[in-house]
Amino acid sequence: MPPRCTPDASRRAFLQGGAFGLLALVLGPRLAFAASSQVRRLRAVSIHTGERVDLAFHDGDRYLPGALAQLEHFLRDPFTRDVHPMDPAVLDIAWSVAHAAGREASEFQVVCGYRSPSTNAWLHARSPRGVDPNSLHLSGRAIDLRLAGLPTARLRDVAHRLQVGGVGFYPEDDFVHLDSGRPRSW
Repeated sequence: MPPRCTPDASRRAFLQGGAFGLLALVLGPRLAFAASSQVRRLRAVSIHTGERVDLAFHDGDRYLPGALAQLEHFLRDPFTRDVHPMDPAVLDIAWSVAHAAGREASEFQVVCGYRSPSTNAWLHARSPRGVDPNSLHLSGRAIDLRLAGLPTARLRDVAHRLQVGGVGFYPEDDFVHLDSGRPRSW
């Protein structure tokens, strides 16, 4: 006969689970990485500029300010060349997706990082349903990409399973949108 769960144990498990859920809502994407002491690295090529990066942006204990500055320059708006601070959580999400897919050594192809207001307005005018006028790209909280050797549908599935941030799938343009907003998908 299986052991029975006592009312106190059930209540304790329920409260602990509820506390974790509340913590997840408060901390959002950062929660998934809070326990990680791994070095986080981004390998990427910009499809617009042809520039490449391969650098660690977190050493397992803290973010590396010099690397974050290099990534902000790399992820700049390629049309206006405007540089904007990137939310480290979106970099964590990209790293985590590559890690979860077993593709840590693979290179991302970056379609879009930061997007200036003028570029966003221009893209929205060309594709009103595909480009949000209040896009998280405007605040450095989103990145559109592909991962070498991994079909974008699989990249979407891996990102969606992580349940951190937004995951958008654009099969006609062959990229996945990742952002550090609330978990959602489209």
